[in-house]
Amino acid sequence: MGTSKIEYVKYTFNPWIGCTKASSGCANCYAKRDFGRKPQWADCWGPGGERKRTSEANWRKPFMWDRQAAAAGVRPRVLCGSLCDVFEDREDLVSWRVDLQALINSTPNLDWMLLTKRPENFSALWPCNEASAESLITHVWVGTSVENQAAADARIPALLRIPAAKHFLSVEPMLGSVDLLFASFDGSESFQSMGGIDWVICGGE
Repeated sequence: MGTSKIEYVKYTFNPWIGCTKASSGCANCYAKRDFGRKPQWADCWGPGGERKRTSEANWRKPFMWDRQAAAAGVRPRVLCGSLCDVFEDREDLVSWRVDLQALINSTPNLDWMLLTKRPENFSALWPCNEASAESLITHVWVGTSVENQAAADARIPALLRIPAAKHFLSVEPMLGSVDLLFASFDGSESFQSMGGIDWVICGGE
C-alpha cells in the first residue's frame, strides 16, 4: 500500500484489512478475491472474520506523503479503505478509527477520500473533536458506492448529511441504471435539488 494504481488518486492507504459484504455491489468483491487467497489475510472477511490492522510502517507513510506534498506545494489524493470499510460497525474497530482520525488530522496537506457503503453509520462512528471537524471540512472527501438505483436512493441522502470538503459517488460496479438527476429518495425531494455531489466515478464490474 502506497503509490496507487487507481488513476484518480496518488496514494492508497488501508488502516486495516477485512470487511463484510453489504449489498449486491459486493458480490464479486475484488478485495476478498485478491487478498483472501493470501494466508495472512484469508480469515479477515465476513461478520465472523478478524479485521487485521496494517503495520506501523504502513501507518507512518502518510506522514511522509504529507511532508512531500507540503514541500512540493501540491495536494495529492489518498484513497482510504480500498480493502476495508472504515464505517463498518464493529467493536474491534473503535480504537483504530480514533487512530485514523488522528492521522488524518495530522496530515493537512493530503486530501483524504473515505469511500463507504455505510454512510448512515458516520454520525455514530466518527465522533468529532474540534480538530476532526476541521479536517472533515478542509481535507476529507467522503463518498459512497451506488451500484444501482436502490443503493443510490438509500445512501446518497445519508452521504449528504456528512460534513465534508467534498462528497463523491462511486458508481461501480454499475449493476444497473442509476438516475442521479431526477431520482427521488422520499417522494418529494430529488438529488438534483439536494445538491452537494461534487464528483461521480463510473465503472463496470
